[in-house]
Amino acid sequence: MANKLPGEVREVPGDRSQYFRDLLNRFESGGTSYRAHFDGPGRCPVFQSMDGVYVTDVDGNVYLETFGAYAASCLGYRPKELIAEVEDQINSLMHVADMPNPPRALLAQELVSIAPGELGQGKVQFEIGGGGAVDLALKLAEYYTPHPQHDIISFFGGYHGRTIGSVSVAANVYNRERVPSISAQVVRVPYPYCYRCLFEKEYPACDMFCTRYLAKLFESPEFGLYDPKTGTNLVSTLIVEPTQFHSGGIVPPKEFYPRLRELCDKYGIVFVDDEIAIGIGRSGYWFACEAFDTVPDVIVTSKALSGGIWPLSAVIARREIFAVWDERPDKHMGTWHGDPVGCRAALTVIREIKERNLLERCRMLGGYFLEGLKELQTRHRLVGEVSGIGLGLSMELVKDRRTKEPAADATVAVITEALRRGVLICRAAYYGNRMTFMPPYVITREEIDTILRVLDESLSIVERGL
Repeated sequence: MANKLPGEVREVPGDRSQYFRDLLNRFESGGTSYRAHFDGPGRCPVFQSMDGVYVTDVDGNVYLETFGAYAASCLGYRPKELIAEVEDQINSLMHVADMPNPPRALLAQELVSIAPGELGQGKVQFEIGGGGAVDLALKLAEYYTPHPQHDIISFFGGYHGRTIGSVSVAANVYNRERVPSISAQVVRVPYPYCYRCLFEKEYPACDMFCTRYLAKLFESPEFGLYDPKTGTNLVSTLIVEPTQFHSGGIVPPKEFYPRLRELCDKYGIVFVDDEIAIGIGRSGYWFACEAFDTVPDVIVTSKALSGGIWPLSAVIARREIFAVWDERPDKHMGTWHGDPVGCRAALTVIREIKERNLLERCRMLGGYFLEGLKELQTRHRLVGEVSGIGLGLSMELVKDRRTKEPAADATVAVITEALRRGVLICRAAYYGNRMTFMPPYVITREEIDTILRVLDESLSIVERGL
């Protein structure tokens, strides 16, 4: 049953996919990501080629991929413009180990030029991955704020990477267990997951109770952050994502970021905006913080930055924050930081987004996709909530819309049925019951229609079995 196209049913995995999976099971560690998210009966084909928004497995079956290789492949797979620029760079200057090079200098200038507000007068430092860039941002904030400001505020459901620093500030127990942590005290507070408010409030009547709760923590020294009588502040950094896609595509109300900005301004806290998953255009803006009319002190970006073709990340910060390292060279370095190939790729991504008007495309097609998901919600009792910003969208499945009991098993079943029909969907959530969609920016309406049609069929099949 090989050579099936999206929408057509196939056996998963095929014989050749099973052969390579057996090799991996025999020789590769079990601690890899795909074993948690994609492995299991009837899942995880092995891929050998790709084009546009499609990937083909070793058995010849074609799949429409909806999560853009974890949001990195923003221009699609095998984009000819990007490959040509990278190939040209490889043939001239390939690797210079954290040294000056023309693409590095031009990309630093370009990133500052697209940054919002006063970050447009800021500076940049490069890293190789999202977690490393978060570590860099945390270091910067620690150096910038005075003693005794060392503590960090982060949010439930937040995901910032798997390095020691980034794992330390995240919430997930599974990710943090038996991993060494940084010495700073981390205070974790609720994110505005309004569909499942931890305070059992309803938006907008709640008047953003979650942010008011956070502000309350600064009213007494007994809450451990701030002493109003002495002015002693123990908090250095607040790190937050404008949308939580690793935890299921949670999009907060528009008031959330401005209220965090007010709090950070009041108490001299460095506001770190983690745009690793949603930045560089996916939201319909260069950075999603712009959709919330907020300028942070630091932006962390990766994934789409280099188009999925070369590992690269960057930290953009206010000029005075980076000034703390003017007399401290070599405080953060790495063999591949500022690599000319990755920087050339990123320059090409930014150029293509500008020339092809992909910011507007993300807003337009994201709206079309969201309306399609909402239409499915009206016809399928499993669908509890849909949400989205640009081409970052999500759907939550529940057993009962009144109780909102998570339907984790049904979510796995829907994703498995979609996979059998040639559509790859990523599962991510607090309770394992949300599907996220982060396709390449070049996806078409017709391809979105295929996703929606397969989702419709898959939901119907699963609902009939309940």
